[in-house]
Amino acid sequence: MKALKRTLLTAAALFMPICAADAGASDLEITGFVDASLADTEFTTSGFEVEEVELDFFKKLGERTSLRADINYRAEDAKTDDLSFDDIVEQGYVTYTAPVGDGLEFTFGKFNAPIGFELLDPVDMYQYSHALVFNYGVPTNVTGLMGAYAFGEVVDIVLYVVNGWDNNIDDNDSRTVGGRLGITPVKDVNIGFSAISGAEKTGNSDDRRTVYDVDFSVTAVPNLLIGGELNIGSEEKASAVTAGDDAEWLAGLLMVHYDFTDFAGLTLRYDYFDDKDGARLGSGVKETRQAYTIAPTFSVGDHTHIVVEYRRDKSDAKVFGPAGAMQDKMDSAAVRLTYAF
Repeated sequence: MKALKRTLLTAAALFMPICAADAGASDLEITGFVDASLADTEFTTSGFEVEEVELDFFKKLGERTSLRADINYRAEDAKTDDLSFDDIVEQGYVTYTAPVGDGLEFTFGKFNAPIGFELLDPVDMYQYSHALVFNYGVPTNVTGLMGAYAFGEVVDIVLYVVNGWDNNIDDNDSRTVGGRLGITPVKDVNIGFSAISGAEKTGNSDDRRTVYDVDFSVTAVPNLLIGGELNIGSEEKASAVTAGDDAEWLAGLLMVHYDFTDFAGLTLRYDYFDDKDGARLGSGVKETRQAYTIAPTFSVGDHTHIVVEYRRDKSDAKVFGPAGAMQDKMDSAAVRLTYAF
């Protein structure tokens, strides 16, 4: 608890001068959300929980420069004894837009990884849980330098060099590089082609992890969103099945969300993860896992949203539950309320 208090005080100390200096300034924006839930997952405990509280600060520092900081507290992080500054600061970066064409944007700091279909925060989700490919196939946050440029409304490109997957401080001597090419061939259709590669093992700068990812979204029909992702990955000498062999995986998702009214909507999602060498899903065995999700959504005000989710995870191996009584499937259900401001 003392370590948590020190971490929170340190994070607050960094950003209080900004708020104090410009508390009444119109160019300082403070937003955020509170996320609470009632969840029940088979083989684990259930109950009410405030899952996350987040404050987002945005400040223009000039005509071309801005500052962004997302400070949050997650209940999941607090369950460990080593809660760190990195856990508290989801994002923290400075952006500079160079006067090149329509604007060449540089971002330096810690930011959400620009790869994949799903986003991190619950206010940007259409269901309670993240897909398998989000949890195991791509990084969440990266720290480094990113450049972005849009060629009109059809093509945009992002390139970045960072410390690695979810590492604020690099744990080896190799940098990770990546990029995303976004294409909008017609209105309301977007396709993204991403790649990321780098050494991700602690103290090992040689064995590379490489991922190729394709994401798409279609919003051509009013109130209907169709999205998906295909993820192909490998890591040198990372197999949990055969020591010294490379690990490979194939993953993907397909999601459909439809708003029947301004009040009610429905999300259906199917996701798939073929962990061919037992390196990604955490079971340590070769397995193919699938998940089926149905989630009614409700907007009960301009800022309050409710999601009700039922999910079934299914594997071709017995990987769920306690040792000695493991099963090949797991059911979960949750109700989430999110208030954004």
